[in-house]
Amino acid sequence: MKLKNAFYKIIVICMIIAAALTLGCSILTTVYYDVDGEIQVDWPHYQKENIPLLLISLAAVLVIFILLQKKNVFGHYKKWMTAGLIFVAAYCFMLIFAIRPLPVNDSKTLDDIIISFVSGDYSELTTTGGYLFIWPFQLGYVLFGELVTNVFGVGNYLAWDLLQLVSIVITIWLIYKITWECFEDKDICGMAALLSCGALFFYNYVTYIYGDILSMAPQTAALYALILFMKRKKFRYGLLSGVFISFSIMLKTNCKITLIALIMMLFMSEIRKKESVKNSEEKAPEKTVGSRIISHSLIRRIVIAAFMLVGMLLIDTAVNVHYCRLTGLSEIPKGSPSASHIAMGLQESDLEDGWYNGYNYHVFGENNYDTDKTKAAAIENIKETLSGFVKRPLHGGKFFVRKYLTQWADPVCISTHNLDLVSRHHDTSALGTSLVYGRGSEVLKWIMNVFMTLCYLGVLIYLLSIFRKKSVTDSEMLMLLLIFGGIVFHEFWEGSSRYAMRYYIYYLPFAACGLKVLSGRFFLHKLK
Repeated sequence: MKLKNAFYKIIVICMIIAAALTLGCSILTTVYYDVDGEIQVDWPHYQKENIPLLLISLAAVLVIFILLQKKNVFGHYKKWMTAGLIFVAAYCFMLIFAIRPLPVNDSKTLDDIIISFVSGDYSELTTTGGYLFIWPFQLGYVLFGELVTNVFGVGNYLAWDLLQLVSIVITIWLIYKITWECFEDKDICGMAALLSCGALFFYNYVTYIYGDILSMAPQTAALYALILFMKRKKFRYGLLSGVFISFSIMLKTNCKITLIALIMMLFMSEIRKKESVKNSEEKAPEKTVGSRIISHSLIRRIVIAAFMLVGMLLIDTAVNVHYCRLTGLSEIPKGSPSASHIAMGLQESDLEDGWYNGYNYHVFGENNYDTDKTKAAAIENIKETLSGFVKRPLHGGKFFVRKYLTQWADPVCISTHNLDLVSRHHDTSALGTSLVYGRGSEVLKWIMNVFMTLCYLGVLIYLLSIFRKKSVTDSEMLMLLLIFGGIVFHEFWEGSSRYAMRYYIYYLPFAACGLKVLSGRFFLHKLK
């Protein structure tokens, strides 16, 4: 139990530092992306923040939250949740029909591959140097894309956008449900619903057809199901979590971070339960069933963890066997190794340090598309980079701090740049043009700017409060562990604030809790 508490404390301390860094950066600076038809890559630029205007805007929003809290308006949390979901759906509908987005970059490449696969052309997988020969981890998404294309037709991007809209709405609804399970507080749930109306960075991705958004609904369902298992002790919730996380990994392999968090919390929650039963047995030594209960509970958790892992492997194997059968390949190409992504994630670049610079693609070609040789080359590059950081520790520290901030202190999470990309190659409506290039774009960016500062203020207050109380529930810890895992993983993997977006959205419950703590302190009464 002491080891577990120490582990929790380390995570909370690290997240306090991370939240404070992000909050400070969001107040002093902001990120923008050039709107230029020549620029295709994600390249964040920094500029000084308009601090007076930001603080005035932040104060105005805080006053609204505090006054609504004082009038007990948030107590009608179900109405707030309904209103929040209606807003999310309406905003996404507006973007879809105002911009009429088209696939671009990787999204376009995968769309072309899906269409060619439907017609029986598998050359991108079977030909050396083909996209899927290099990145075979995308096969699960391609299989899903074939299903969507067969059902809705070739090039039916409206259907794709609407599927993403459904995924976004389900994700937000599940975050509302997770908020309740974490805190069981009507005010916090109402605040989370209102706060979610500012998370435009997440909703903007309804226009970007890719596995990022489509995988979010099943991933969040897996988190919610495991929380229900830990609280209700019903075995079926654990199995449901395994089903959902396996499907989400098929769509987006980054969801393996969530799988790790799920399995870790399965067993860490058992440690807490075991300690609780042990204490009760010491008080009532005549009861001897505790050990049998624990044994049964541990076995259930082992079965659930095994189910999650086997489910992931079965789906991966089924996808590979399916395409081997169709193409005649004896095995799916190994592709560019993970080490090449890590090597790139540790490199300084002419664009942004630690972000995509093409290394993982080029090093594979330079080694004749040999996975083992590429892995060896990438590992050597990693050693060289880390050796340089060891010799220059301040420089290395600056690199990792900057890489963290470029991903997590970007209020738009590249979403405005993607809105630009998906609308470049066709005419949009006047509203769409305004939202991407005009006054509407400036308004959206400012909302996301204020939201980030407000969100991290609430998160920091929440983290400090649980650090002082030295108490956090397993439900809360699952979500914190996932976010912490995302932070650590992308310090070494290829960086991008689009990747951070997948974890940033899960801060909503904690930001809402922090805002309630703040409003309670403001009125000098304790949080009920």
